[in-house]
Amino acid sequence: MNPAQAHLSSLELDTLALDALPPPEKERMAAHLGTCATCRQRSEENAALKAHFTRHVLPHHLADPRWRPSPWARWGALFARVAPVLAVAGLAVFFVLPRESVHEAPDLAVKGGATLQVFVHRDERVWKAGEGEPLAPMDQIRFQVESGGLPYLMVVSIDGAGKPSIYYPFNGLKSGPVETGEAVALPYSIILDAAPGPERLFALFSREPLQATTVRAALEEIGSGGPAAIRASTRLFVEADDQASFLFEKATP
Repeated sequence: MNPAQAHLSSLELDTLALDALPPPEKERMAAHLGTCATCRQRSEENAALKAHFTRHVLPHHLADPRWRPSPWARWGALFARVAPVLAVAGLAVFFVLPRESVHEAPDLAVKGGATLQVFVHRDERVWKAGEGEPLAPMDQIRFQVESGGLPYLMVVSIDGAGKPSIYYPFNGLKSGPVETGEAVALPYSIILDAAPGPERLFALFSREPLQATTVRAALEEIGSGGPAAIRASTRLFVEADDQASFLFEKATP
């Protein structure tokens, strides 16, 4: 690869996977993948994450009769040959962030430059959520982060029922790698369940991976205090080098 040629961004790789590009851009990115082992590996990792989400997460949500496939995302030939249920699952896993939103000034930042933004997809709308905004069950949310130069990330939450979740890496045992130095859209979206009340997100950035068992214990400690503690807790007491937090409210279905 030409040293002056930049790597493809996470958003570009996601858009390529969705086959939502005009032919010249698609050809340019395909040519880049043919010569850049780093981007090719990241593209393959995106495919693996989608497969994992489809196998292990969507079956739970597809059992809910209120869920319906969204017409918003356009899927190309890559998904045209898969079984119908997987095509439906694919629609729920990914959506493309509006290009004008990618480099917006961050809403939430702490010292060191780490940020967390939340984008919501409902019906045919996509928007950047505000702190404390009410969201609905079956909304799809996606995260955009900036690491402040720290190479590892874990995105977690505690919901109104006191249930902890690890969203990135999904149900991982430890923090996953994250690009440094720019805003990064994480590679899959989350479908909100029906647990009402507040849900507090934490993006935990670190120089070394954090262990999920330690993080879950800290989340459960907050959850034991009920909704008031979830709303008030803007920091998770774990050995992260930097972190950002975001609160939203889920309405009763």
